[in-house]
Amino acid sequence: MANEKNTNTAPATPATAPAENTAPAENTAPEITADDSADSLELSSDVFGKINLARDIAGGGKGYCTMIAEDRAAKATLYNACANPEKISAHLNKPIEMIHFYVEIIQCANESTGGVVNVPRVVLIDKYGKGYQAVSVGVYNAVKRIVSMFGNPSTWDSPVVVEPQNVDLGGGQHTFNLIVKV
Repeated sequence: MANEKNTNTAPATPATAPAENTAPAENTAPEITADDSADSLELSSDVFGKINLARDIAGGGKGYCTMIAEDRAAKATLYNACANPEKISAHLNKPIEMIHFYVEIIQCANESTGGVVNVPRVVLIDKYGKGYQAVSVGVYNAVKRIVSMFGNPSTWDSPVVVEPQNVDLGGGQHTFNLIVKV
């Protein structure tokens, strides 16, 4: 997938998705579905094709990233955004000019069962190459909605400005959501 429209200042674009995927027409809004069962987290869309993140990562894969880093500097920027991101919780109600994102599966303890569950870790990457991370189903769902409505980041003419919000679920639990700003 070429990044002909994305003129943002952070390094290049789309994904580490399997080679058999093809991009839809530019104006097509992709439909994204997820299977988030305990042994899988699968994204399926016109843009992404079918990506089983849990299997990809278990097999030494890289998760899913919308940024293709082709040179050493771009790879370093991508790595640093993903390896040393700031927590989204430190940026509540503050704008983030998102141009890319990275999603991977990590394992966390389930406090109610004591077992281990697979959960999405999402890193938003801004136009400066800075990363903001959340281990949050809410942020994961927000990113899916953003892609379904705005298209793949490679088609964006400018960053999508998002503001992380804390959502109280009651019972001492919370999640995060992203609000798109105009």
